[in-house]
Amino acid sequence: MERKLIEAAQKGNLAELDDLIRSNGLILEEMALKGGHTLLHVACVAGELNFVRELLKLKPQFVEIVNADGFSPLHIAAAQGHVEIARELLGVGQHLCSVKGRERRIPLHYAVVNGKLHVMKVLLSFSPESVEKTTARGETALHLAVKNNRFDAFVMLVEHLKLHKKEQVINLPDNRGNTVLHVAVAAQNFEVVDFMLCGHALKFGIMKVNALNNSGSTPLDVSPRSDREIREILLRAGAIHGQSNLPSSEIELVHRNEGNNNGATSYRPLSPPRDSYQGQESLDDKRNDLLVVAALIVTATFQAVIQPPTLFKKFKLHTKNGLLAAFSSFATSTIGTNFALCTFLSSNTFGFFLSVQIIIRLTKNLPLKWSLMLSMFSMVLTYLNCMANVPSRSLLDEDFSPQGAALIFSLATLIPVALLLLQNKITRLLGAAKELSSRVTS
Repeated sequence: MERKLIEAAQKGNLAELDDLIRSNGLILEEMALKGGHTLLHVACVAGELNFVRELLKLKPQFVEIVNADGFSPLHIAAAQGHVEIARELLGVGQHLCSVKGRERRIPLHYAVVNGKLHVMKVLLSFSPESVEKTTARGETALHLAVKNNRFDAFVMLVEHLKLHKKEQVINLPDNRGNTVLHVAVAAQNFEVVDFMLCGHALKFGIMKVNALNNSGSTPLDVSPRSDREIREILLRAGAIHGQSNLPSSEIELVHRNEGNNNGATSYRPLSPPRDSYQGQESLDDKRNDLLVVAALIVTATFQAVIQPPTLFKKFKLHTKNGLLAAFSSFATSTIGTNFALCTFLSSNTFGFFLSVQIIIRLTKNLPLKWSLMLSMFSMVLTYLNCMANVPSRSLLDEDFSPQGAALIFSLATLIPVALLLLQNKITRLLGAAKELSSRVTS
């Protein structure tokens, strides 16, 4: 009789279901006792929507039963992409989105692993917070999307995080301390790395490019040396090496068959290649060189504020006509001198701020980093105080307006800050211009 019941569910035969229930009123419960696999599970596997609806009327409590393989009916609908069945099941209660199966996986995890985008939308609309749930391995849905090469699912999850102001979820580590960026870099998933660090997926600074896993490795540490494109993206984003014992360790993908989990991917560090330490020394040398250059720029720009130039007040010309005379008139006018001073302060301040930012990024994982941050902050305040007094020293005008000085100071501060916020876009534009120039010249 149980076999007939299963066949009826597989074929969606409601008449057969009625006949069997009339012959034995407890047949559905008796089947559920055997491993927790109910007729609702069978109907969800078969994708029989009408049969599912009928069973929900008869036994709505079956929706919460997890079978011996770790699947609830909603887990099955999510894994197979049955959107309408998922809606029917969720009509019983949105709490079903949080039912945990094998390794604490929820229905959203199975939808992501199998790339079922339409079901993902339904699950996220019923339970927006389910994107934060983790598996027994500490993996979020984002980890699973990357490990299973589900880029479209990954993009959908990121957009959902942005919509609900939960972007920091993307930095959550798994039980081994690996963030999504660690996993994407180790798997050489260029599409995901490019999307997170070069695209418009996330605001600047949200993605932690130097997060340390349990082995003390940053994403740059786990990036294969052969994948230069990914390493270049990481370095442009400010990535540095960690302080682990394996400074240039790579990660080997080890695929395990986990039954109905569609195979998971784990990572373990390999022994570093022979030239890894030489490569680390080379990178350290580059970082030291960058620190020296940045410190020189900070010194030069600070000195320029302490001893600012005195702007021209008059030009001695033999003629009052022509382009040179017009330029002389503009340069010595109030508008011209204010413009020249604002341009000088803006460019000088931008160079100063950018160099300070570089120093902070390159030293963020070094000892006494907070003391260094405090000293840099104090230096920036000193710079701004000196900058506020530049107009009175540079213009040498007895009728100089304090309001004009305040305007110049404000513009000379806001313009560099705006440029800093847009530096990634500016860098990409310069890179595109360089590439275009090289193509034209070649």
